[in-house]
Amino acid sequence: MMKISHTILAGAALVAAGCTNIPGANLGGTFVAEDFLAMDMPGGDFNAELAKQYQGLAAYNASTEVNWMDAAGYMDRSNAAASGGVTPWDPSALGIGGEAVALYPEVSSNIAANSSINPAACAEAQALWDQWLEAQYQSPGGCLDPDEVKAKFDAAYAACIGVSPANYIVYFGFDRSNLNDAARGVVSDVVAALSGVANPIVSLVGHTDTSGPASYNVGLSQRRVNTVAQALADAGVPQGGVTRAARGESEPAVATGDGVREPRNRRVEIAIGN
Repeated sequence: MMKISHTILAGAALVAAGCTNIPGANLGGTFVAEDFLAMDMPGGDFNAELAKQYQGLAAYNASTEVNWMDAAGYMDRSNAAASGGVTPWDPSALGIGGEAVALYPEVSSNIAANSSINPAACAEAQALWDQWLEAQYQSPGGCLDPDEVKAKFDAAYAACIGVSPANYIVYFGFDRSNLNDAARGVVSDVVAALSGVANPIVSLVGHTDTSGPASYNVGLSQRRVNTVAQALADAGVPQGGVTRAARGESEPAVATGDGVREPRNRRVEIAIGN
């Protein structure tokens, strides 16, 4: 990595792209950040993988955001992770509410429970959780898009906890978010599969076809997810382990052009964890 003078480095840290600094960001660490970023971290167990993931976040902040103080903050988390005992950020400690607060107990518990089973995936999930909170902490006007980071977290978290590709698919009518008889039958199958499971892990991902504005379709896919989640709740499925994501028209099951009504794309994918 090309060397940068400490004077320039410190100056860059203080004017870092206009982003709010994360908790733990510091100026002192910027003077050793270059050597840290040049280190080879091979990974291995969960702590080693987590240290590597935080090094990646430090590198992103230094090279992409030119935010060396945040890079130093993630460097400290990386060093602490290598020694063990680093847990996902608590959103309430950062003044973040909403979805993150609701998810935090489940996320922190499941990452810990699966860290020895899927160390790389769980380490990535924890790092992306922290980055998602960073994105919210810096919003509005931050350097990261919270929705984009959340989508990456969802994928890593699913791999961490062992959620398989969609086990069940609920289909919807055009521009509809209600359940027809066939859809209710799929929900009943899911409920039956979860029978006797005390704390089930369920992933719900909503989709639409490409007909209509993309922004509208995000909302439509969310309404579809909410409908399925409510049906599961009404059937007695605990909601603590249910995650929801709305993809709109961005991830079609069948590739089409824009403005195409495609029944196979109007769906909610349901995946059940181990």
